Amino acid sequence: MILDKLDNAHLYSGISERLAEALSLLQDDNLVHGTEGRHEIDGDRVFCLIQRYTSRPPEKCNLEAHRKYIDVQFIVSGEEAILHARPEQLAVTQPYDIATDKELYQPHSKMNRIRLEAGSFCIFFPQDAHMPCLQADGPNQVHKVVVKVQV
Repeated sequence: MILDKLDNAHLYSGISERLAEALSLLQDDNLVHGTEGRHEIDGDRVFCLIQRYTSRPPEKCNLEAHRKYIDVQFIVSGEEAILHARPEQLAVTQPYDIATDKELYQPHSKMNRIRLEAGSFCIFFPQDAHMPCLQADGPNQVHKVVVKVQV
């Protein structure tokens, strides 16, 4: 897992070409402020999801991990909390579904809590279980872009 400000995105471009592309996309105002929904970038290899929602309490969110995609989650406006843990520390509540690229887990009290504010991003790799969309200090209007990068 990586947590940083978009101003530092260049520091991570050497990890992979697709990840560099994803981080570059987050600096494109036309894309970031586009319409909600899925936006194709490079077919199934790189695409983004533009989301606008009200952050939620934990019981309304899922703790998930992916196998096929890396998640780059960028907060355009608002703020949210994200819980993070290693999947091997967790009990599976829904086995991996290849169609949705998700495995769901039972949260536990020792998870790391991350606060994601406007202008910051988090990168979740397949070994990172994460519960996004959480209220940081109560409900908040969030505008987020999630870039999905095929492993």
